[in-house]
Amino acid sequence: MKRAISLLLALVMVLSLSAMALADDGVTEGPHGIQYAEDQTLHLVYSTEAETLHPYSGSNGAGTWQAISNLCEGLTSVDQYGNFIPGLAEDPEISDDGLVYTYHIREGVHWVDWEGNEMDELTAQDFVTAAQYVCDPANASGAASYYQDIVAGATELLSSQTTDFSTLGVKAIDDHTLEITLAKPVPYFYGYGGHIIPVPTSYFTELGSSYGMDPESLWYIGPYRLVEFEPQMSRVYEKNESYWDADNVHIQRVEMTYNAEADALAPELFKRGDIDEATITAAIVSEWMTADDTKDITLPPQPDPTYTYYYGFNYVPNIDEKYDPDTWIKAIDNENFRQSLYWGIDRIKAGKAVMPFNTENFLITTITPVSWCSIDGTDYTEMEPIAEITHRENFSFDADKALEYKEKAVEELTAEGVTFPIKVYMPYNPTVTGWDQEILIVKQQLEELFGPDYLDITIEAGPSTGFLADVRRPGKFSFMKLNNGASDYDPQAWTVAFSEDNNWTFLDKAVGPNVQALAQEYLKLLNEAKSITSLSTERYEAFAKAETFLLEHALVIPFSSDTTGYTATKVNPFEKMHNSDGGWKYARVMAEPMTVEQYNACYADWLIARAESIK
Repeated sequence: MKRAISLLLALVMVLSLSAMALADDGVTEGPHGIQYAEDQTLHLVYSTEAETLHPYSGSNGAGTWQAISNLCEGLTSVDQYGNFIPGLAEDPEISDDGLVYTYHIREGVHWVDWEGNEMDELTAQDFVTAAQYVCDPANASGAASYYQDIVAGATELLSSQTTDFSTLGVKAIDDHTLEITLAKPVPYFYGYGGHIIPVPTSYFTELGSSYGMDPESLWYIGPYRLVEFEPQMSRVYEKNESYWDADNVHIQRVEMTYNAEADALAPELFKRGDIDEATITAAIVSEWMTADDTKDITLPPQPDPTYTYYYGFNYVPNIDEKYDPDTWIKAIDNENFRQSLYWGIDRIKAGKAVMPFNTENFLITTITPVSWCSIDGTDYTEMEPIAEITHRENFSFDADKALEYKEKAVEELTAEGVTFPIKVYMPYNPTVTGWDQEILIVKQQLEELFGPDYLDITIEAGPSTGFLADVRRPGKFSFMKLNNGASDYDPQAWTVAFSEDNNWTFLDKAVGPNVQALAQEYLKLLNEAKSITSLSTERYEAFAKAETFLLEHALVIPFSSDTTGYTATKVNPFEKMHNSDGGWKYARVMAEPMTVEQYNACYADWLIARAESIK
């Protein structure tokens, strides 16, 4: 370990001595006593290398997108509050039927090469060239999902039904007018604009398959240029002075050093002042939270709403007979039984297994996370009728209410011939940090609350590889912590686990007659919401009605969003682009590590500013 740190330090020092990037706007002070560094160079260490620099390759790896996300931009972008804002185009004009989006590309914006020399001017054709590349099945582009079944003609091209690219609904009307025709109305298509990234037509065509092989074979249109790249050694970025919004790019240079053990090494390197940001892992967070030299700079995690977790009933359990699947089906067909678990799980106690400090920050009471999407100045989770659920105390844990539901469930199920305790089979993925501890806490807490005569919970480690394929998707559980992610900033994005043909809860295939009826009613409400294809309050309220129905009948139990983890940093996280891409736009390097006091004050300011930004 010491030798690894020494080698890494040597490379960091070489990079650091290579340049000093002074701030270009004269700003030296931030809010709440924050002082900005004179040298606006950000030093980082990373462990996942890019597979390619090509923006539309078949690679969907996190390392690839993190490497190139600061080098390009789409039709839209995001601000510090997660709001979609115009990127390389102004806000589009949308036809009355919601099918045609007309974008006006910013004039006078130029591609630059790796040295910063201005090359061709950005045109609408650059977006057409990119779209045709993505929709050519021979290229196996990882971005095809943003076109298939969405953009007119894309599905036919991708499925090789035609090779006529003139049928693709992406047209250059003139040099600065782009027209995109959809296959069907998509209310949240505006947000998709961030994934519609151009390529420099002339250079892209000239290089062919060699485009994006290294910094020299790439042209840049985003906030930064990649000026050095040695795979599994280092990456160096410099500000793109020709970027259309360069005034909001304050960090002048980013020096990244590769090390496969970056997560383990980063905290020590941060303490030495050699890097400017480190993730504080669960293994050492308690130490950092109590040590005199780190307790004031160990920052709490922020919720990451791109993933949510919930405890799900399996309505079609494919489990061994020893777990009595028939009785389980009868039990969960009884609403009082489901309600007893809904109100009986102590989310705070369970959450501490994964996040021992600041646990409440990432717990949720709805499936759609707070701040995921808003309409006309109102966050979706604040709309009627779901607002009441959003603000339930103790994240819906109420022991007295749970026991009342237990008593009713026992009476009703016993009358049906069901014997107690009910067997509950709860597998977990042993490779997910903290899941084993969390599920043990849930088991112990429920057994303590209800007593040994109500539930007989079996927890078991599933396979360390292929857990989804071997356990969740075939339904080999009765009750389990489930999760899914979303990328469409619309409430429909969070309905996948309860829609038709899902392999999370299998709600649509429920065997019990009571749940069957509830599932049919929920799907009716869901389809009514989906049928409203305008981006409107009416659409959001319809989805809120469907989700409220799901939760009021305890058909699923919300638990938490994902989390960014504990960090130590010299970058105010509330100044950066508010997404998961690792964007550095808007941010500045601080002279000293951010303190917990500064973090809490800036977070409070950010919450107020965000609420104002959506009005």
